[in-house]
Amino acid sequence: MPGIPSFVRKNKNGVTFTVILVLCLLMMLFTNRNVILQPKKVGQSFFSVFQISLHAVTNWFTETVTSIRELRRLQTELEQARSRLMEYERVSRDLAGLRRENQELREQLGFARDLPFRYIAAEVIARDPGNQFSTIMVNRGTIHGMREGMPVIAFQRGLQGLVGRVVLVSLATSTVQPITDPNSYVAARLQSSRFDGLIAGSQSMADMLVMSYVKKLAVEEVQYGELVITSGMGRLFPEGIHIGRVREMTAKGYEASLELEVEPIVDFSRLEFVYIIDTEQK
Repeated sequence: MPGIPSFVRKNKNGVTFTVILVLCLLMMLFTNRNVILQPKKVGQSFFSVFQISLHAVTNWFTETVTSIRELRRLQTELEQARSRLMEYERVSRDLAGLRRENQELREQLGFARDLPFRYIAAEVIARDPGNQFSTIMVNRGTIHGMREGMPVIAFQRGLQGLVGRVVLVSLATSTVQPITDPNSYVAARLQSSRFDGLIAGSQSMADMLVMSYVKKLAVEEVQYGELVITSGMGRLFPEGIHIGRVREMTAKGYEASLELEVEPIVDFSRLEFVYIIDTEQK
């Protein structure tokens, strides 16, 4: 009949138990001739098998429930451990960041002590959203002694570098025009070869500078990587402030001067602290 195999498959455990129980009873009948005459013993044997089976099922169920509870407890502890680990990692990152910031502030403080001019320390609080190198805003204004035209420098990677000059001052903030702006001009000098020129921001590369009007005969003396500093001409910027390093030279046959590509000393994308120099007070 087609229904019997299906019934057996669905109730495999019950059928197996029944078969084993029947086999046990038959073996008892064949091995003990007195069993038929002792129904009490037959009943006792039957119930003992039932009790053993029930005890085994009860133990299995209890152990299963206990295992599930233990698994849930372990999962909860694992999630808690993961949360603590993430918190420890966050604290570790914060501590490392504080150590770096503390070291940087120590370096900034040591640099500021060596400046030969009176200065105003400031923090960069904003950049022009249209072009991150066009204007820079700092958290110092007229109430702190700021004036238009004051030079701005920074300290990075062990060197002081020219940032730009103050072009707009309000009560508590000021706007700085960086030297990477194509409309910014700085009288400059090659530190080793001593040739003068004019530095401005590059029209094609926002993070580079161009030094123009360098005498053509300098092509034999200028070295790649040579430092470019402020010349002090025009009295807008003090003499000797680092501007950048020579990366490329262009000498056109029909022109009487060289054009140098200069990489700024200051990494403007990482600029956080600046110093505004008061050249009128030493």
